[in-house]
Amino acid sequence: MLNQTIARVGVRYGVLCGLASFVIILVLYLMGYNALGDAGRWSYLPLPVFIFMGLRYFKRFHDAEVGFWKGVRVSLSVTFYTAMSAAMLLYLMLYLVGPEIIQQHVVELRALLDQSREAQIKLIGEANYEQAYKELDNLSPSMLATHDFLSRMFVGTMFSVVAAVFFRK
Repeated sequence: MLNQTIARVGVRYGVLCGLASFVIILVLYLMGYNALGDAGRWSYLPLPVFIFMGLRYFKRFHDAEVGFWKGVRVSLSVTFYTAMSAAMLLYLMLYLVGPEIIQQHVVELRALLDQSREAQIKLIGEANYEQAYKELDNLSPSMLATHDFLSRMFVGTMFSVVAAVFFRK
């Protein structure tokens, strides 16, 4: 069931977290780092902070007796709106900046695949390795934004469980 209070807290803290994450991505890009690669992992730093802040706000002002499942719902609401807003802003940035940032990311991914060629072939096989190498040419802003959304949801789900345990009755 939809609880408007949970949705409001999720929107408030999720969108703010998405903006904070996007600002980190933008700063990394402007500093010359590959914000879509390993350096972009810094943009996940605000996620647990905003999840805990959202749950603390919900517990303090709306429901002092937060159970585990209600805590999970609040945390997942913050996570969802974070992932959605960060992915939308990333898509807009990739669309507006142009293909340069995507090409830089593809070059870095190819170098990484070339470095670990033997291990990758052992793990996934020669045919799959070659297919993955060729598919890098088809990388689009929407694919990168979707990957960002799914990875933020995964990381946020892990932190949501921890936060719900911490804030339960």
